[in-house]
Amino acid sequence: MTLQPRSYLHPQLLQPLAPNTGHGEAPAVDAEALMSADSAHLLAAWKRWRSASSDKTGLLPHRRDMDLVSIARLMPRLVLLDVFSPQRMIFRLAGTEIESITGLRLTGRDHILMAQPDQRASRSRLLWGAATQPCGALAFHTITHPDSGRILQIETFVLPILPDDAGSPIQLIGLAAGLPVLEAGSHVTRPLEYAGATQYFVDLGSGIPA
Repeated sequence: MTLQPRSYLHPQLLQPLAPNTGHGEAPAVDAEALMSADSAHLLAAWKRWRSASSDKTGLLPHRRDMDLVSIARLMPRLVLLDVFSPQRMIFRLAGTEIESITGLRLTGRDHILMAQPDQRASRSRLLWGAATQPCGALAFHTITHPDSGRILQIETFVLPILPDDAGSPIQLIGLAAGLPVLEAGSHVTRPLEYAGATQYFVDLGSGIPA
């Protein structure tokens, strides 16, 4: 597949990345080899959407190309973000498992502002990089189970999607894998930290941020 220059498709693909602070980033590895089966399933579906797209530029699938039936079992743990800027990324939708664990209705909330103030730059850089390179972004976050106190690892994986309307923002479809099972009424109250997470960009054919 021949990939066109990233400026061809959407004006946001011209936007620069924020400076790299180096927090939580890992050396270059085969990130796909580290993925859970669920993240690999989402990536395979995304590649099928791209191949089947009526837009033959081949860089990214559009929203209209998404076949949600093919990822139906992942839906409770999926999110869709509207990416307006490095500082503003709004939940378009969030799966039931994710909302249950956070104890929040996430639709309409700003994913960047939900992070602790000292975490926002790292969260922004990873997700803005995925949206504008464009590329995938894989991260592993350590959390404390609110009921048992055990240390757990949650995996998050996002992929860029072009809007059907060129005037709308690029979107990120994201998956959370390894979510804990909580007792009734319990919630993970502290947002996922990105600065302390191990992070990897995943090359989709357009390279990865420097």
